[in-house]
Amino acid sequence: MKKHFILLCAALLCGGIAQAQYQLYNPGFESWEGTSLTAKPSNWSSFPQADGTWASFASTAQHYHRHGGRPGTSGSSFVTIYTRSVLNTKANGNMTTGQIHAGSTSASSSDNYNYTHRGSNYCHAFSGTPDSMYVWVSFYAASSSSTGMVKAYIHGDNDFRSPNHESDASKYCGKAISTFTRTTSNASSRQWVQKKVPFVYDGFSSVNYILMSISTNTTPGGGAANDSLSIDDIEFIYSAWLDNISINWDSIPTFQRGILDYADTLPTYDLLCSSTIQFSTQAADATVTVDTLWLDSHTRRFVLHVVAEDTVTTRDYTVTLVGPEPPCDTVSGLAAQVFVNTAALSWTAGTNNSAYEVEYGMEGFTLGTGTTLSTLQTAATLEGLDYGTTYQAYVRAICRDTVYTEWSSPVTFTTDTLPVIECPAVDSLVIDTLGLSFATIHWSFPAVDSSDSAALFHVVLMSGDETLATIDTRDTLFSVDTLMPGTAYILSVATVCDSSRQSVPRILAFATLPDTVGIRQFSILNSQFSIFPNPASDMLTVESTEAMTALRVVNALGQEVYSLTQPLGTRHEIDIRRWPRGIYLLTAETAGGTATERVVLR
Repeated sequence: MKKHFILLCAALLCGGIAQAQYQLYNPGFESWEGTSLTAKPSNWSSFPQADGTWASFASTAQHYHRHGGRPGTSGSSFVTIYTRSVLNTKANGNMTTGQIHAGSTSASSSDNYNYTHRGSNYCHAFSGTPDSMYVWVSFYAASSSSTGMVKAYIHGDNDFRSPNHESDASKYCGKAISTFTRTTSNASSRQWVQKKVPFVYDGFSSVNYILMSISTNTTPGGGAANDSLSIDDIEFIYSAWLDNISINWDSIPTFQRGILDYADTLPTYDLLCSSTIQFSTQAADATVTVDTLWLDSHTRRFVLHVVAEDTVTTRDYTVTLVGPEPPCDTVSGLAAQVFVNTAALSWTAGTNNSAYEVEYGMEGFTLGTGTTLSTLQTAATLEGLDYGTTYQAYVRAICRDTVYTEWSSPVTFTTDTLPVIECPAVDSLVIDTLGLSFATIHWSFPAVDSSDSAALFHVVLMSGDETLATIDTRDTLFSVDTLMPGTAYILSVATVCDSSRQSVPRILAFATLPDTVGIRQFSILNSQFSIFPNPASDMLTVESTEAMTALRVVNALGQEVYSLTQPLGTRHEIDIRRWPRGIYLLTAETAGGTATERVVLR
């Protein structure tokens, strides 16, 4: 595994080329400076561009611009370098991203080298630390023991020389070297082979430049005249592989780097909800983001999106965890409080209850024949009951889709007899906002004449049998922010006519939101959705297994606060920071239909 290096230069110019570079410029030799057979490939150089004492002596081109390329290429050009004999000395073919220095007539002299010439066009700025180098070669040599060579040195802010500086680890960062014998024994027939060469990071320099050197022989002056090496499509590979994935710190025993999808079964629903994923990357500079998606009520998927250093190479691993169906417990503690001919019901939620259904009727009625109402809270108000009559009420919970609990045990209560009161009552109470510890409720008053426009109202807030607040007010709005999360309350409002007369009180049973943040799931035919976090305060995310075509959100008054009718993909975020706190209903639509789920803002 490569080391992790800090890139010290991010915008250095090299011969007019900016540094932020993860691949070679002109790696497939598709760009040429001219149309002749011996034209120079862009961003590369050879003997005609050499400097040094013997530069003019070595100025003959030893390369050709060839048309075609390796198998499967989409390009149309490659380069061929070749060895020639000069005064009984073999001059090996040489191509480099730097510049050739010809300082001696002796091929093995240390005064002959390729080098990065900073401040000129003969340097190649670079900023990556790739894991491998892939290169296509076709090599002909008269001798089967001759070896061609392609090598890359990633180095610091210095005029790196190859081979002179190759033993000085302070001058370079990493290297990839490929040596190979001939791929064909026929000079007129090319046989392409792809070489895959790992980078070795055994140096200590910063990352500023790369020096590529291509030669027809690893030994200076070696081989024979007309040995030829064709090169095409040099590519640097950056790792987006993982080396390990763990579930709750236990490594997946079947993990293999090239296998992208994994699944496991967990024994409990609680473990499914609390599970976390750990991982290690093959490359230290790769980054990983983990997204969580609930496919249904008991199937959770983690998607590990790996991005390599070059920000282009990516890979997705998935881990799917399956657990038991979540528990769906019956409600408990059903109680009723009577206010003349109105009853306030309250109860305690069971595990994973998401909504409730109330059915009530006169004492002894048969379930299925009574009056029903639905609510998202653990409280309900039964209005318009007959005076002096005994009733029974039942509650059952909905946990998901069409999964219902059993009906609770009934609660029995008797309304009061008809009071002799002439004072008009307020209209029905309406919740404006509702949260963990706050509620805002308003009402209206049917004024009979102008003197009623400033009527006095007697307001009582209760929790069970305990009276929490009593006020007389001429406002038609009541706000409180000292409530307890997940608790049922009763608000009673009566009109005060005089010191001895009050109207029949209007009541509202409601419950504050539970102090939990989680994920709600719902379905439309074959589509599964997740809404998270819920409750939420900043951003709300909706994810779907199928593309969504519309989203709509309404508040507790039925007013539309958000609507989009366009292709939305499988993930959409809604900024809710300016929305009033309370309960909302989100409706999602796919090609399969529409479904609605509760959203809580706090």
